[in-house]
Amino acid sequence: MDRKTTFYVLLLSVIMIFTLQSCGGAKPVAKVNQETEVTVPCEDQVTDKNFFRGQGTAQSKDLNTAREKARMNANNALATSIQVTTKRVTERYVNDAGQSPADYAETFESLTREAVQETLNNVTVSCNKTMKTTDGMYKVYMAVEASKNEVFDAVNKRTEVNRKIETIYNREKFRKIFDEEMGKTQ
Repeated sequence: MDRKTTFYVLLLSVIMIFTLQSCGGAKPVAKVNQETEVTVPCEDQVTDKNFFRGQGTAQSKDLNTAREKARMNANNALATSIQVTTKRVTERYVNDAGQSPADYAETFESLTREAVQETLNNVTVSCNKTMKTTDGMYKVYMAVEASKNEVFDAVNKRTEVNRKIETIYNREKFRKIFDEEMGKTQ
């Protein structure tokens, strides 16, 4: 090999070495989008055949504020759960009673709203977890519950004294439909 060819081979070798080094050599294979399961405190506290339940979460720099907001959110979720179920019950009940739903639905809804308000005054906290975030915030997870029987009794009490509804109200029939709807929540 002559000097000129040797020089070019060496020059090409040096260029290739620098090129490979500037690429950083072999790179690790990029990770495919991996998922991580997240466990949310109090998430297992759901409405079942015996209890209405609601969950709430809140975050604040002040612990008491976070707790109050979480409880308010949980109470709102509980109220919604009760209202949805009692609305289904009253619609079925009025239809089964052979009455025009329009005549009684509004009255039943009003009575159930009152019952929900009474029930919210007596809820029990079934789960309460407090976390502190890396930025110094408090995050509170809370679940509240009200017994199915307590809700039924509150609705029943209001229904029995209402003049408009007393002509079609049958406690046992209403209870049967109420229990059936609660059984569907499992």
